[in-house]
Formats: sequence, C-alpha cells, structure tokens
Amino acid sequence: MSEPAATEEPVQIQASLVPLAKSEAVLMLEAGYLWMDMGEFGKSREVFSGIAALMPRSEVPQIALGTLEFVQGKHDKALQMFRAAQRLAPKSGLPRAHVGEALLFMGKVPEAMKELKAAKEIEPDGDGARLAQALIEATEAGALPPQAARKDKQPR
Repeated sequence: MSEPAATEEPVQIQASLVPLAKSEAVLMLEAGYLWMDMGEFGKSREVFSGIAALMPRSEVPQIALGTLEFVQGKHDKALQMFRAAQRLAPKSGLPRAHVGEALLFMGKVPEAMKELKAAKEIEPDGDGARLAQALIEATEAGALPPQAARKDKQPR
C-alpha cells in the first residue's frame, strides 16, 4: 500500500481581511478578467470590487479596477485606480507603468514618460519595467499616444 501524498498548505494572502489562499485570489481575478473580456463590465466590476474589499492593502485589485476603466475608455477613472494601486505599493513598478499608460492615452506625454522611466528604475527586471519599456518604444515610434489624445494634432 502506498503512502498518501503529502498535501501542501495553500499560500495565504497576507493582506486579506479573511483567510484567502493565493490560488483563490487568482481564480477570482481571472473570473473578473473573463467577465471584462466578454464585455460584462458590471459583473467584472462586482468581482474586482469584492476582491478589493477582501484585500484592501493589495495593489492587485486596484490595478484590475483600473484596467476595467481603461478598456472602457475611461482613462481619467483608470488613472485614479492606478494611482490608488501606486499608493498601496510605492516600490512596485507595475502600478507606475499603468499610470504612465493612462497618462499617454490622455495625451499627457511628458508626465507619462516620467512615470514610465520611474517604473523601469524601481523594478528594472519586473513586469512594470517591461510594460514601461514597450510603452516608451511605442511612443518613440509614433504609435502612442492615440491620435484622439494628441494635444499637438492639427486640423487638415
């Protein structure tokens, strides 16, 4: 007879109000992103808001809420959510990169570039640095900001 397999303790989220395994948080976030991808923005907002309530000290749900606003073209609201994430995790590059992205889409290029460069400096090897670099390259190539957000556009 073989011995039963040892079960691993689930990794708990430290900043949650109730005991919450990391796998459970990931599953809830995935559900929110799935609703968002399906265009069910209200359902997605409910999921992300619930996760934010469960994990009030985590920047991750704030980034999700910001992404939800961003995909709907509500860049000013997205910026507010990304700034909230930035306050929760000031040493993380990802919230700063998202702040820079929102600013780019609002046509605030100098301010955006400052945030993107800061994202690269804070965590040079992190996801935020990679996103920031891609956004900087897209801006340098002229692909960003979108034409509608360009402050220097001239009528034809």
